[in-house]
Amino acid sequence: MKLKNILIASLVAIMTVATFSMNAANAAGTYKISCKNNAYGMQLGTDYTQVAYVYDAAAAGGVAGVEGDNYLIAGDYGQAYVGNDCLYAGSADTNGTAVVAGDVARLAVSAIVGAVSNRIDMAYAARNSGASATGLSFTTQGDGFSMAANKIVGGLSFWADYGNSSMENTQTFTNVRLDSMKFDGEASSYSVGVDKVFGKALIGIVLSNMDTDLVTTFNSGTYKQEVDTYGVYFAYKTSILQIDLGTGQGDSSITTTRKDLGNDSVINGKTTADIEYSHARVAATLTRGRISFVPHASYKTMDMDIAAFTDDRANETAANISGDQELFTSGSIEMEAGARGYGLTVTDDTIAARTVSSETISFGATLSANMGKVVPYLNFSYDSEDTSVAAFKGEVGTDGNDLELKATDYNTSIRYGAGINFMLGSHVTGGVRAGQVSGRDDWEENYVAGSLSIGF
Repeated sequence: MKLKNILIASLVAIMTVATFSMNAANAAGTYKISCKNNAYGMQLGTDYTQVAYVYDAAAAGGVAGVEGDNYLIAGDYGQAYVGNDCLYAGSADTNGTAVVAGDVARLAVSAIVGAVSNRIDMAYAARNSGASATGLSFTTQGDGFSMAANKIVGGLSFWADYGNSSMENTQTFTNVRLDSMKFDGEASSYSVGVDKVFGKALIGIVLSNMDTDLVTTFNSGTYKQEVDTYGVYFAYKTSILQIDLGTGQGDSSITTTRKDLGNDSVINGKTTADIEYSHARVAATLTRGRISFVPHASYKTMDMDIAAFTDDRANETAANISGDQELFTSGSIEMEAGARGYGLTVTDDTIAARTVSSETISFGATLSANMGKVVPYLNFSYDSEDTSVAAFKGEVGTDGNDLELKATDYNTSIRYGAGINFMLGSHVTGGVRAGQVSGRDDWEENYVAGSLSIGF
């Protein structure tokens, strides 16, 4: 009996080790080399992608997603040059600019327009209140920390704004062979500006910056982008109706990382982008006693032209290569077709230029109650957007799996929040607010913020 138990335990252990080895080999191939090794990489064609672990549909019996023995080494040599992770990855082998740049454009234009819209509302509130500071008002800005000083030099007003957002694409990430768009991170922004009131009109200029720091789970990497813009804005207000619009341009720097799915080394990319944006808004203020109801409609758009660049794959490290070391040397590899390159060098990826955009039309309202030095308010808006959809890289092989996730195609969302503004004397006003974006497919976004305005 004891001997039987020992034999069973040994058999389980052997099967476990065998299964682990098969899974590891499937992932990285026989040698654990870069997906684009110059001597045996998948960029060299079918001679190298077919002599690898391939999906055997007949063995799977038509059952999608079956692994293990249904992935066989093809060819006569019994060696897998390129692993399954290289062959069957789509989004996991895609640079972040092709996946998240559209969302960054949406975040950037929202931050700029939020800062400018908030400044315009504060300026007109100050004018209506007769105070030398920014006055007491609601805000239609989604997030931020703001400060303004009115009538500093020759009737000019200077202002500054700071905001922060956290966001996440919530698609499920299972493994690198199943496409996903999952990522998360934060974006912080600031704007500074100067403007002047001419009767019922307001004219100003604004400089803005946004830093985005994302963890791109879909490709085991990171995405960092800094956006710098400058623009102009104009507003006109009557007793009830207010209209404002603006436009601007700038540039951006982008840094990305992702994992080489063959040898787990880091792939580094760096590029730049040109930015253009514009926005317009119309609002009507309806007041009855202490209660104000402000319906508003707005439009905002940003175009981002990303320059072509190179994703730099690290060369092989001889000590990390598994199997026959004679195949991987610092010299050229001579084969029937001629020199195939160097066994320890790799081919970098060329990332094509790409233009992304985000365009949003919003309809909403703000309800506020003027209680003297304190004004609580509620914000609500329905947003309809057209944001560039992610473009996953095509898979080299067919893995027989029908569980791939498609890139999220954002269409509509609801933004809602609440806050309270307050006045401390005639020169200082401030406020706190919180809210979130809801109903956007595969998306979570939240903000908690405060504002402060100082006038002289």
